[in-house]
Amino acid sequence: MTGKVVLISGAGSGIGRATAVRFAEAGAHVGITDLDEKSLDETARLVGPGLAAAVSGDIADPATIDELATTAVERFGRVDGLVNNVGILIPQSLMETTVADFDRIMHVNCLSQLLTIQRIVPEMRKSGAGSIVNVSSIGGLVALPGVGVYGASKSAVIGLTRSAAAELAPGIRVNAICPGGVDTAMAAGHIASFEDRDEAISLLTGRQMIPRLARPEEIANVAVFLVSDEASFMTGAVVPVEAGHSAW
Repeated sequence: MTGKVVLISGAGSGIGRATAVRFAEAGAHVGITDLDEKSLDETARLVGPGLAAAVSGDIADPATIDELATTAVERFGRVDGLVNNVGILIPQSLMETTVADFDRIMHVNCLSQLLTIQRIVPEMRKSGAGSIVNVSSIGGLVALPGVGVYGASKSAVIGLTRSAAAELAPGIRVNAICPGGVDTAMAAGHIASFEDRDEAISLLTGRQMIPRLARPEEIANVAVFLVSDEASFMTGAVVPVEAGHSAW
């Protein structure tokens, strides 16, 4: 990844932070964004001096997306990769879901990915090629009771990924990752919404062949691979990184 520039949303913690650090370790410069400015600054510190262009803001706002792209290009001169990582989860049943909650989940988890792709693809074309990784979820592949709209939004990400891969080929590759349960603040919040913590963890990991939560770095490693030239013949792929949960 030496000399490459990769943009990562939701980089203030969890998978996004781990992904930013791994890209930097592989030699890339990173453009990072998150709603939490303090957490984003910590990610920039972990990435290393001069390696990160950080823009705080709501990725569901086109102004944030534009500022991220503009800042990265001004700082590093190009954009080669994009990891659409940001996502939110509101623990609630389908019967409890409000129109406002539905709109917010879909806007952040799916529409923001489309808007980011629309802004970044012209920058990639200036470089002659590019690679996009959209973070979906195991919830986009199988039912996750209690977070049905989250799952619907992540299914939409899979559809978006396949359509984008077809439209942007051959110069720009687009793939999706479907993580299972990952040890992040979002997962911790979901677990905390259950009265029985063991029941919650069982729902997340009980069908996995490796019965534990993933480390964020384990998802980040796959993202780096998919963006890199090592995955040069992969596009339109939906890659489960969930210890076999969907294999049953």
